[in-house]
Amino acid sequence: MAAFRSTAVRSSRAALGMYRRLPEDVRRCLRPLNLVDEVASFLPAPFRAPTVTATEMVRRLDHLRAVRYPIRRLDGVTRVDARPLSCILAADELSSRYWMRTLFADTPAERTLGSMPALAVRATAARLAPTVELSLWQASWPVSRLARESAMVPSSVPMWLDTGASLDAIIRREPGRGSRHEEVRRARRLELACRPTSAPRDWADFRRALYEPYTRRRFGELFVDVPDYVLRHARRQGRLLLLEDGGRAVAGAVVERWGRDARVLVFGVETDGPTRPTTLLAACYYHAIAYAVAAGFTRFSLGTTRPTLSDGVLRYKRKWGAAIGRPKTWDTFLLRYRNTPAVRAVLTDAPLVLDRGRHGLAALVASVGRDPRAHLEWGATPGLAEMAYLLADGEEPPRDARLADARLAVVPPGTTWPAAPTVP
Repeated sequence: MAAFRSTAVRSSRAALGMYRRLPEDVRRCLRPLNLVDEVASFLPAPFRAPTVTATEMVRRLDHLRAVRYPIRRLDGVTRVDARPLSCILAADELSSRYWMRTLFADTPAERTLGSMPALAVRATAARLAPTVELSLWQASWPVSRLARESAMVPSSVPMWLDTGASLDAIIRREPGRGSRHEEVRRARRLELACRPTSAPRDWADFRRALYEPYTRRRFGELFVDVPDYVLRHARRQGRLLLLEDGGRAVAGAVVERWGRDARVLVFGVETDGPTRPTTLLAACYYHAIAYAVAAGFTRFSLGTTRPTLSDGVLRYKRKWGAAIGRPKTWDTFLLRYRNTPAVRAVLTDAPLVLDRGRHGLAALVASVGRDPRAHLEWGATPGLAEMAYLLADGEEPPRDARLADARLAVVPPGTTWPAAPTVP
């Protein structure tokens, strides 16, 4: 028996050694669901998207019972008016870092209250949310589907551009025409050559020299690297648009087919060259849109943004004429709040986008120290079905604000929106 165990141990070690010597791409495909994803990357785009979605559903169901989120009690001050704010976050580390930076002016005092199983979101929120003014509870799919009657904040929102017209017509389109014209002028002045490519070496050079340096500098501690296999799959379904100055690549955008549409997966620009990164980024947007129009796509995603109307990326994509689309995220955040001065200060600086299911997208907005009508018009973004405005004590409802196609819902002092469920 001892000899048998010894032989088994040696065989296991040998197999493990052989496994570790395999290339990472090969090791990844030894897992069944990953192999399905790899095969799906060769399928026509309309079939690839549902296949990839189905494998991710299986993964999430398999891991759901093991997922736990730390629960943090945070106390700090708001960016607007420096009001004391008490908050609870139950989310993964990256999401928690983002919400801390969004909700507070400085790093808040933090106290850990334990952890929350992914399946216990609603019960835990019902128990702890009344102890603070605002709380956000990460709800992974499919748990998020069970709480659609609640105020749900998606982890990100896509920005879609209607590309069913000529490039000139898109540039002239309202709103944001003036600022868009300036971005186009900046892009055209560079006179960069756009070279679509699917060559593996071009993609590897783009990742190393343009994508990673730019995104690491741009997002800092919130940087999330796109795995190699995601870019490899995108190469089979799209093109890398390399922007070259005299044959030297200075910027690029990965455009891939997804379902029946096309989307930008990542951008990358030179960070230490003679041209400012913001100018090169404008060129990326211009050439990506031109490529989508020339390829015959009538709907083109400029990528995703964070779910706040003040997000710089959202506002930049909006400048190009993009509208917020229905989010298809695997994680959302159950929102609980009270209509307090501190919460209104948060929603002044960072109005939240809510997914209301069949009711469409909404925004939760307040206006502390700003003109209410002007602030609502500043936040109004195509794709919103409703904008809910939280009134302060003694404040008159804003009148005649131009909100594109959104309806205005006025939330009286001391109440919340949506009306149910509420936090006492």
